[in-house]
Amino acid sequence: GDNAFAAVQSAGVHGLIPVFLTPPEHVPVRVLSSKLAFGALADSYYEYLLKQWIQSPEETRFKEMWLEVMDEVASLVRPQPKAGNDNFSSFKLVEIASGGETLWKMDHLSCFAGGMLVLGLHELPSSDLVVRSRNGTWWHLAEGLTESCVQMWTSSKSGLAPESFSVRPTAPFDFTEVPQTGRHSFLRPETAETLFYLHRITGDEKYRVSGRRLFKAIVEHSKVGPGFATVQDVNVVPTQKVDEMHTFVMAETFKYLYLLFSPADRLDLGRFVFNTEGHPLPRPKKR
Repeated sequence: GDNAFAAVQSAGVHGLIPVFLTPPEHVPVRVLSSKLAFGALADSYYEYLLKQWIQSPEETRFKEMWLEVMDEVASLVRPQPKAGNDNFSSFKLVEIASGGETLWKMDHLSCFAGGMLVLGLHELPSSDLVVRSRNGTWWHLAEGLTESCVQMWTSSKSGLAPESFSVRPTAPFDFTEVPQTGRHSFLRPETAETLFYLHRITGDEKYRVSGRRLFKAIVEHSKVGPGFATVQDVNVVPTQKVDEMHTFVMAETFKYLYLLFSPADRLDLGRFVFNTEGHPLPRPKKR
């Protein structure tokens, strides 16, 4: 909440920030030597900068902070996105270790980024988007990240996405293997979320086609009597189920898939903004 945000600000860091700060009892707050990432331990902070501005447009500091992050995010993207460069159709979000070396893996948690980007492109004033060719670069980046996130699902034997994929350290920076520690699937919502935003804002049916593939894989390979279970290894078929179902499966994964195939009036993005857990919150009425 507000205290956590204040702690981040008191550390004096801007743009992309390391994932760890000192414990709450440590005053003043200091940044710890840790990785830069867009997935686990970092995702909600970046998402809320944009969405807090959307819900409270008079607080422009949140928008400016989000713009600063997005201007720096190219340092985590492989290949580097550039306006007018269409040589690559997919992009990967990797991590940077505290020593500066690249960690060649992509978390499924980072797959929210494509949807966040197009939401920003849809909401930001044109005066912000013409700076540094943001409009063209970010559209291309959003589409390319979405392509990679769909691949995380479709390239496994079950059609379910693992927690992470290793990334080849040379062009074209394709996925190579699933790390031993990331072979399970919690049925995470980030790809479905991004497909929803891209379809809602562009109207392109290809995003629904991808959504059908996700939905079919979930039903076919994770359905159990009372619900949908975590899968132990996405590349083992028949799948081995874990006796658990995360709350976000219904709250987010299926909600975004439902909205992907629903008419736009089912939830008007002009009237609501989703928090990071998929709950719609009312936006202020435009004056």
